[in-house]
Amino acid sequence: MRKTFSLVVAALTVSGYAAAASSTVPDLGIGGDEADAHTHLRFEGIPKETKIIYVSTHLIVDQAAPVGLNFFAVQVNFPNRTWAHGGPQVNSGEEKANWGGLVNRGGGSKDYQEVDWQKDLLLIECGVEKPNTVPWKWARNCEYTLTIERGQQVHLPAGTNDHFHVLVPERTMWEWKLTIQPIDSGHETFHSQLYDSADHISSFYVWNEAGYGSTSKQQHAKWSLPTYRTEDSAADQVPAGWKRF
Repeated sequence: MRKTFSLVVAALTVSGYAAAASSTVPDLGIGGDEADAHTHLRFEGIPKETKIIYVSTHLIVDQAAPVGLNFFAVQVNFPNRTWAHGGPQVNSGEEKANWGGLVNRGGGSKDYQEVDWQKDLLLIECGVEKPNTVPWKWARNCEYTLTIERGQQVHLPAGTNDHFHVLVPERTMWEWKLTIQPIDSGHETFHSQLYDSADHISSFYVWNEAGYGSTSKQQHAKWSLPTYRTEDSAADQVPAGWKRF
């Protein structure tokens, strides 16, 4: 479940700074026996006005709880008060992948409980061609690249939404695509897509989530410092640093 995160300096703990040359190395550990129990990473040094259209990071999951939720995700936040998160999951032993989001109404359960699909579908539409969460086989101790990137601008006709059975007017949206790709051959690549009215990402995080019977101590993942690209440049850039929260 997505949360709204308060960026209060007092809540932030260990921080770090890394060079671009090491940005693909998954060496930022979350969960398990890590000295810092915080499960989320935010990133610094990106100018506020930057229009991000691509985020990519490397992930190795080496431990997952046998019962409950294990979710390892990249979250992107859009300037229209929507958000989306995506990554691999293990739900009580069932391997899955998720790519979906909602309108921010305060974070946590409020975003899920206070949806207004007739209005929200003008801002974000998930479950395009497949449900948000689907079965997908993936491996522990295997390195994956998680990439979120903007696709084409699309014009959607007026009609009744198949999932929520509400009438939606004609609208113009952007494709936002998630790809989870193994570094080694022999493993399946995951693709999914959603629509959002925003043309860029305003910020991003990476995180682990436990719940429904699992704890963060029972799971462990290693993330790399993400790279990002902007509307003005196709060159990979890296944040100046990171902080746990």
